Amino acid sequence: MSNLSLMIIDPSVTHPEVASFNKIVSNCPFPCSYHLPVMSDTSSLSNSFSNTCGIIILGSAASVNEKSDWQLKLGEILDSAMHYDIPVLGICFGHQFLAKHLGGKVDYLWDKKKRKGVRKVNMKISSLIESDYLTELIYSHQEGVVESSDDINITASSEMVNVEGICHKTKPIWGFQTHIEASLSFAKRQDISKKKYEKIDNNGTDIMKAFFNKI
Repeated sequence: MSNLSLMIIDPSVTHPEVASFNKIVSNCPFPCSYHLPVMSDTSSLSNSFSNTCGIIILGSAASVNEKSDWQLKLGEILDSAMHYDIPVLGICFGHQFLAKHLGGKVDYLWDKKKRKGVRKVNMKISSLIESDYLTELIYSHQEGVVESSDDINITASSEMVNVEGICHKTKPIWGFQTHIEASLSFAKRQDISKKKYEKIDNNGTDIMKAFFNKI
């Protein structure tokens, strides 16, 4: 494990989420590598894969329905991770990408309107979550998973979104629509106060730590 690192993929198209990356690094018990496939290039994904113990795919303003070249490369990386049973966590865009790649469907949820803020999410017991519970998490998106596939279990839901969380039935793959990795700077861009952020920050961090324990 000492020679391996967690691959963090940031598919940002305008604003690299460096603060969120740093937050992950501060909570992660092993080294992390940062990859920016849209604003930089995809070569680092292939170059780093052999030294990867896990993968996190962050959020993006891009749509998983665009079928761009960098998304095709991301799909290849996911296929390789599945082949070698490398744990994968998808967040927001990453969650949608996993669901679609595994046979689900992603579409607009609110007449192409973006919504953001904090919402209550019902977490269900799964291969990642030890018990059912209700929690508050940060969100910012306009699309969502509207259909899952036979390979996926739905592991979280809310009044706003039916498919808040997913896990693969046989592979170490999990996804969450909410921004469990959100930094304070990200929260402020969603009009969330520092006081509110500090109150709920650990809710997302605890989920990320559960993922780290699977690596």
